[in-house]
Amino acid sequence: MCSFNLIQLLFNIQNILALQVVAEDCFENLERVAGADISFSQGTKAVAAAVVMDLDEQAVVEKQTTPVILEFPYVPGFLGFREATATVSILKKVKTDFDVLMINGHGILHPRGFGLASQVGVLMDVPTIGVAKRLIKGRYKHQASQLHHKKETPHLILDSKVVVGAFFRRNYVSVGHKISLYTALEVVKRSSIYHTPEPLRQAHMLATEKFKEEIAACNSIKPN
Repeated sequence: MCSFNLIQLLFNIQNILALQVVAEDCFENLERVAGADISFSQGTKAVAAAVVMDLDEQAVVEKQTTPVILEFPYVPGFLGFREATATVSILKKVKTDFDVLMINGHGILHPRGFGLASQVGVLMDVPTIGVAKRLIKGRYKHQASQLHHKKETPHLILDSKVVVGAFFRRNYVSVGHKISLYTALEVVKRSSIYHTPEPLRQAHMLATEKFKEEIAACNSIKPN
């Protein structure tokens, strides 16, 4: 009987799909930026949220939420297999065209160059930026922890002498798909009022608020 190594299979899938990531700007306009995030506590129930914002006006032009089930467990380095399907499902509900998508997760700044942002970007074939608060353990971990730099100066992160992302405004920014790191950093800068870029901050607040409402509604249903 053959043994089945799920982690090795997922590892191989990431390595293969990482070859499809394009690290160049594949769009002409840069007017609207979408942000997507997922809110959950324990268990599999969650809420996915997406917002679309006008980049110049910093105004939300559309927001969407949907309850989702996260069937895959959380495994460090494999977040895409837990959240990508749910993220795609909420983005498919968005009616407003957007030029670039921001994801709360890594792009190519990932041990196999294929984090959640890249997985969503490749699945949807849209320009995508990865924005994360923490690093996944990797060869760049120590080098990326040297954070003594000016706030407005991106601190480039290298893996085997190849630039894979940057630490900028307290976030780890990387290419998800169909965008250059230079443009990704510009979008983060232009869309930031606080430490978190506004499309992601708005999506996070929306997902959290809706998830709390879902929990409250469930708790209010009492058995006969």
